[in-house]
Amino acid sequence: MDWHTSHRSNDGKWRIVADAPAWKHIDALWPSFREEPRHLRLGLGMDGVNPFGARSSSYSVWPVVLVNYNLPPHMAIKKGHVMLSLLILGKYKVKNMDVCLQPLIDELQSLWHSIRVEDISRPIGQRHLEA
Repeated sequence: MDWHTSHRSNDGKWRIVADAPAWKHIDALWPSFREEPRHLRLGLGMDGVNPFGARSSSYSVWPVVLVNYNLPPHMAIKKGHVMLSLLILGKYKVKNMDVCLQPLIDELQSLWHSIRVEDISRPIGQRHLEA
């Protein structure tokens, strides 16, 4: 779960998500989060799909997926690791996507503040990870 810490590029080129300025910005804003490399880093992705293939159809589907950035890129986008977390269906175009995403964001924040995680690869006295 800490693959991204040992595979960053040294020449300034972006090869993995951890090389991007956004990753460095998050590390600068929350240094305590950066200190533990096994903290789960998720990327949220979404894209509208017209399920009937006709451009004139007003029906749309918006799958919302979560990608675990702690895994190597070749694993993070494979079938078993991409998490379909939400489907936004509708006959008409979604005007305010924030309203649809708010329950997912609330649930992720709730999980962040309420789940105790242990690392079983560590000795018994050192297993608890601080959030």
